[in-house]
Amino acid sequence: MTKILGLRYHSNSDLVALLCDDGSIRVVDFETKKLVRELWASQSNPELRILDYTFSTDGRWIIAAASDATVRVWDLPTGHLIDAMRLSGQCSAVAFSPSGEYLATALEGEVGIHIWTNRSLFTHVSTRQISEDDVAIMIAPTASGEGGEALVDAAGEGDVNEERDETMVPIVDQLGSGITTLSLVPKSRWQTLLHLDVIRARNKPKEAPKPAEKAPFFLPSAGQLSTKQDASSTEVEPKSHISSSALASRSSVATSTTEFTRHLAEAGRSSDYTQVLSHLSSLSPSAADVAIRTLEYTELRTFIEALTSRLRQRRDYELVQAWMGVLLRLHGDVIVQDEQLMALLRKWQEEAKRERDRVGGLVGYNMGVVGWVRSAR
Repeated sequence: MTKILGLRYHSNSDLVALLCDDGSIRVVDFETKKLVRELWASQSNPELRILDYTFSTDGRWIIAAASDATVRVWDLPTGHLIDAMRLSGQCSAVAFSPSGEYLATALEGEVGIHIWTNRSLFTHVSTRQISEDDVAIMIAPTASGEGGEALVDAAGEGDVNEERDETMVPIVDQLGSGITTLSLVPKSRWQTLLHLDVIRARNKPKEAPKPAEKAPFFLPSAGQLSTKQDASSTEVEPKSHISSSALASRSSVATSTTEFTRHLAEAGRSSDYTQVLSHLSSLSPSAADVAIRTLEYTELRTFIEALTSRLRQRRDYELVQAWMGVLLRLHGDVIVQDEQLMALLRKWQEEAKRERDRVGGLVGYNMGVVGWVRSAR
């Protein structure tokens, strides 16, 4: 028999994680009262203890801070220790953000809170079991960013000779023709596209910069400065780095818009919309907004047909919804006044409703079966 030192409950999955005095975390199904997993920081070291632990937002992981200054991540479906990092000091508390994007850790002897980004949002995370030799040594960044150089350098490095993970899921655009598949585009990109106007309005300066109230007496005024300038001087002031970077950004957006228009014209002739949608998904939120904003009448027809075709293929569901939302916000007044565009939009709506009803029926059926199985005695 062991003594329970802590309890964490995940409401969505009805799982309870119990911290025991033998150094283990036991996961129990609250509905069936059965033990699901036993997670050990180290069975060979009885002195090792768990200081704090928490569920991930989706209930798939358990993250724990151990007394050996490590933070360990267990994958509940497989029961494997999939990641671990050793910090400079002992971690006393861990917490996940409600969105699941960030992990917050607190170290003993420090007043700051360190925020870590969820790597699974940007790349594939293997579910294979790791050993103590795979524990990474990390340096927690400070408030000024010092000490985090190793994290930035490691983010751009990749081991070419990395051993292939046997449990790695192949990255494919669609798992099957009968399955509605989400896109591989990061969630932050298409969400930013939906709220780009709000972000621009929020980042807009509220007032113009004010001049200094008092200036040193030895600084000349603007009038004196203009009279002292030599009119015969032929020197050209170097361009500002800020203006040059802005021009480069505008040129990049213009180039991507021209490329999108070319792909759209080819799609209108061949009725193959793969290239144009793949190109649009590769654009940044601002470039995609400009590309959709500059659509003309014939391009509007082709674009709506492309989104409808993507729905029929059951691919990139959330991305198609985001693009259609931006299209209606920017060109809704033009579309409602044209009967041909409205007819194309109704086809898209019917296809979206058909797929929504199909997926909703499958989800309801599966929830009923799972509920019956769990309630059966």
